[in-house]
Amino acid sequence: MCIRRTASILVAIGTVAATLPPPTAYADLIVFQSRVSFGLAIDGNPGLARTVEAWDTYPALTVFPDGATVNGITYAVSTGDALVVNTGISLSPPNNLYQTAAPDGGPILFRPLVDTFTFGFNQPILAFGITFSSTFANHDGDYLLTTDSGDVIPSFFDPVFPGFSLGQFAGFISDEPFNKVVVSSTVNALYGMDDLVFAREVPETSTFLLLTGGLLGLIAAKRARWLR
Repeated sequence: MCIRRTASILVAIGTVAATLPPPTAYADLIVFQSRVSFGLAIDGNPGLARTVEAWDTYPALTVFPDGATVNGITYAVSTGDALVVNTGISLSPPNNLYQTAAPDGGPILFRPLVDTFTFGFNQPILAFGITFSSTFANHDGDYLLTTDSGDVIPSFFDPVFPGFSLGQFAGFISDEPFNKVVVSSTVNALYGMDDLVFAREVPETSTFLLLTGGLLGLIAAKRARWLR
């Protein structure tokens, strides 16, 4: 990551209220314990552009088949498919994301470090954050995010989630682009996911101006031909 982008992230982090849990710096990424501090860091960084997928625009019981790509996100589930539901406690009602079925046909429980839910991205991203809702987890770190570069990020109880003890957040900003995040749990726990936030690098201003200048040049050339 360039020095300018790193500096802007740190400045954004510095604006977070002192009452919020502080981020943790790893060798190549910054881990956040609150979606508020995570969002502030992204929004305060002009080099990052955020995208939010809350699954609220889809009808309840919409199924994303294993391996399907929707809005640039590819869903891969170790058991069943990705399922949009409007049950449980949601960070942004009405919908959450679950899996369609448990291995034994019973409650949708994720077996520790066995069942996984993978999000793939058609273009590299630099930040990823997601909320776990309707959870029976009891401790920070009951859910894990693993990137395609091998980084492992734990979840934390999020103080801004409705009901507090029912919601956890996991999120990070990376120095290096990545294309995949694997979600797993360390306990037998029911969970839905809500408000996936990811961010990509904004094209450099010089590149944007070059592209814009080229486009304007083409328009001017066509206009000149029309006037002949």
